[in-house]
Order: sequence, then C-alpha cells, then structure tokens
Amino acid sequence: MYAWSAPPPRSGQRRPAVVAVGVALALVLAIAGGTYLTASEPTGSSQISPGHSLGPSESSTGSVTIYGSEPASLDPAVQSDMGSAQVVAQLFESLTAIDTAGRVQPALADSWQTSNGGNTLVFHLRSGLVFSDGSPLVAADVISSWMRVLDPAQPSQLASLLDDVVGARAYREGSGAKSAVGLSAIGDDQIEVDFTSPSPEFPAIAASPTLAVVPSTIDSNPSALTPSGFVGSGAYVLSAVTDTEVTLTANSHYWAGAPPIKTVHQLISIGGDSPVSDFESGTLDYTPISYADASWIAYDKALGPLLHVDQSPSVEFYGFDTSRPPFSDVHVRRAFQMGIDWRGITALQSDPLMQPATGMVPPRVPGHSATDFGPVFNLAQARAELAAAGYPNGVGFPKITLVTGGAPLDEAIVRQLHDNLGIDIGYETRDFQSYYAQLLNDPPAFWEMDWVADYPGANDFLGLLLGTGKTNNFGRWSSSDFDNDIDQALAAGDQASMQQALDRAQAVVLDQAPVIPVDYDGGYSLAKPGLLGAVTNGQGLMRYAGLAWASGS
Repeated sequence: MYAWSAPPPRSGQRRPAVVAVGVALALVLAIAGGTYLTASEPTGSSQISPGHSLGPSESSTGSVTIYGSEPASLDPAVQSDMGSAQVVAQLFESLTAIDTAGRVQPALADSWQTSNGGNTLVFHLRSGLVFSDGSPLVAADVISSWMRVLDPAQPSQLASLLDDVVGARAYREGSGAKSAVGLSAIGDDQIEVDFTSPSPEFPAIAASPTLAVVPSTIDSNPSALTPSGFVGSGAYVLSAVTDTEVTLTANSHYWAGAPPIKTVHQLISIGGDSPVSDFESGTLDYTPISYADASWIAYDKALGPLLHVDQSPSVEFYGFDTSRPPFSDVHVRRAFQMGIDWRGITALQSDPLMQPATGMVPPRVPGHSATDFGPVFNLAQARAELAAAGYPNGVGFPKITLVTGGAPLDEAIVRQLHDNLGIDIGYETRDFQSYYAQLLNDPPAFWEMDWVADYPGANDFLGLLLGTGKTNNFGRWSSSDFDNDIDQALAAGDQASMQQALDRAQAVVLDQAPVIPVDYDGGYSLAKPGLLGAVTNGQGLMRYAGLAWASGS
C-alpha cells in the first residue's frame, strides 16, 4: 500500500537504554498472554497510581486528541504515504472497508456480486447516499473518482490497483482510450467493473483510500481540499488545518450516521515534547510510542494497562535499480542477498515485534506462505556470485550509494558489505517526500522501503510492487515467469492453487533477488482509559468513526 511516512515517536521517560534480553522476552510473553488491553476493554481510574496524572478526559465534549503524522496530501488520487492515508480515510469513504480482522465489509456499497465467470463485478450502492454537503452521491461519482486515479496526465502512484480492469492500464499509460476502460455506471446505484481475468481480491482492493469517492467537482473547485470548500464522503469533514493540527468534525450526512466522537484533533506537531509526557499530562488521548518507551511502560503500574500492541500488515525490504549496472546483473544482486546476514542483524534489534521476514507477504495478510522465502546467509556462495559478476573480493566494484529514509539496519548493512564482500558503499538519508519522489522518478542503485497493505491481499506485496510496469515497481525489474505466476494466482479457482502460484512467484523473487524482504514490524501506542475502538484494521489504519468514549469515562 503505502510507504511508511510516520516519524518515529520521540522517546520520553526511559528506564536504562539497554534492554536486557530477558526483559524483551518478557514483553513478548506479556503481549502473547493478553496482558495488554484491547480498545474494547476500557480501564477505570482505579488503575491510575498515585504520582501519575493522565489529565481530564474530553469525553464530555465528545472530542479526542490524537498524535499523528502530517498528511502530504488530502486527495485520494494523489496521496501515497501512510500519514496521508490515515487522514484521507476519515474524509472520503470507499465502497468497501476492512475491519480489524482483515475482513472485507460493506461501506458505500451494501452488496456486490460477480458474474461472467468472475470477469464482471457489480457493486450496489446504499440508497440515499449523499456527500457531506447533502448533494447526492451516485454511481457516476464512483466512476469519475476512479478515472481520476487513472488519469494519464497524472496517474496516481497507486493506479496499478486498477490494472486488472479492462483497458485501465492502457489508458493510464497513454496507449488506450478512456472509453475503453471497463468501468460503467448502471443508473445511479450500480457500478459495473469488467476485468481482463477474474479478480477475487477486488472487493478488498476497493477499500483502498486511493479508490475513495470524491465529488465530481473536486478538480474545478480550488478550495475543495481546504476547510472553506471541503465536501467529502467520509465520517468526518475537514474543519481546520494549522501548522500543528488537522481538525476533523463529524459528518452529519455520513451513511452510517454521525460518529460518536464529534471532533478529532489530530496533532501533527507537539513542539518537540515527549508523546508519553503529553499523554500523562492529558494533552493526548491516543499516541504512538517507540519501543524504547514501550519497554519500560509495560512494567509501569499506571501506564502498562493502557499500552496497545499492533503487528503491522507490512514488510520492510531493500531493493536495487535493476535497470542499470551493477544491479542489472543478477549475480551482484545475489551477492548482496547472501553476503549480508539479514536475519542476524534483524535479530539484533531490541524490538521484539521486529521479526525476520520469510518472504514479501507479511503474516497478517492472506497468502502469507508457510514456506520460507527469506534471504539465507551464505558467504561462500555470495563471494562466488560476486566473482561471477567480475568483482572478485569486491575488486573493481563501482561506487554506489545506499539511499534510505533512515532505517535501523542501514549501518549494519554498510559494515557487512565491507567486512564480508570487500565492497565499500556510500550512505545517505533523506526526508520522506524527496526520498519517495526519487524512488518513483530516478531510483538510487540501492534503496529501502517499508510497505503497508493497501488491502489484505498477497498481490499488494507481490504483483503491485514487482510486476512488470507497475507504478510502484521502484527497481524496474521485469520477469515473465513472475508475471505469469501472479496471473495464475489471481485466476486460481481455489485457495490451494492460488497459494501454489504465489509460492512460485516468491521463489522467483528469491532466485532473482530484485528485492530482499528483511523484516515484519509492529507498533506500540497508548490510549486513554475508556477510549474504545483505538485499534488498527487490516490496512494498518484506524477508523475514527469507530472511536467512542465508554459510558462514565
């Protein structure tokens, strides 16, 4: 789905910086044992010990204050990072939604059905749908919203979500006609989608914030994405934007009714303060925190019961620009894959949620394989591959630079390339926006990405990222074998056949090494006593419409 853009939470109060192995293990066991509360298990004030002040709850005013990332864009067709998706998902609704168990649920569409052997899907909109200004929301608005994503003049970075639709890819690439795209409105309440082959994942794909429904006038209204002119389809409307806060107000015309929380204050800056301190003082009702804080908070009498743990539907991977030397040579890619102890350097991280990856598809996503497709450390073979590429012991290897947004494993990678293969590389970090723009337009030779699910489906981590010509194939890799395996997986009539094809595709990735899946991760957060619904769904997003204060909070 989305490149992860959220800045790591600043560490607040800490116990000793080095966390003992036993402590980390205890934290994992506590998580597994259910010590941590879910959002449906409110805590009472009796759990707050003397010496701690969590401040007054805002439940009496029906508001909540959350610490989050600044959205880069509020336009569903433009946004492509996690921080933007979190806000966009509140302002604009999609036809379907993903729940906390990763299941597809009705949203603007109350039902859908397939026909024509699975090549046609028809969504049925709920009756009486309107935008936040009370104007009708009809099938034509869905079509125009999705066509904006495909616009060849400026296609969305996630436009490949629609590649299985007849004519969609040709249109976004400028080689096909708009009229040939297999999207059509049937009256005001039905949307017909025609596919090049059966697309069983499409009801889940339709839940992506990229495919959320916007007014057809969005491009002709200069203030459409500002508080003064905002019109949306989601549970909230945009009421204010400042340097420190994005303020959302409940949409009284929302299809499910106005949400329980009337105002959401999403702070995008806390002035350098510690989020833990601001949570304790009552400034924040919900905040992500770092593992450095979670490791001691787990044992804090007051804060421990308020700690939440989420295993993210995401994978961190390193990749190469395969279109240019030296990484156009598969032997070089294999040398990097086998010459670094990827699992070892991941295991050295103190965060117990960071687990070595066994493939590109993370555990929370359907299609995650029982077979291990993760990198295997084999120094002798790595040196042989490097010699086969013409660089024995690293001699003559061209100067390259690892460019990332700043990842925990970067320094260890640079060190191991020097120690294990005799290769010295440069290293640069960049802010997320400039880094992501470079990945899309002129990728570095060697780069890193953390990818979070657009929807809970294996193809979001395989075909969407590595398929030939896909908009998020940053390394420009192409393999007909991989593409064929993905096509067979998507056309499979049963789960077993689909998994077999997905496994074949991952075997190609392991052999050809266009990317190296490194780890699966998670996150930690604090939620006030009585704040219900503060959990993420199968896309790693929190639906603010599901937030509520427990009675008596």
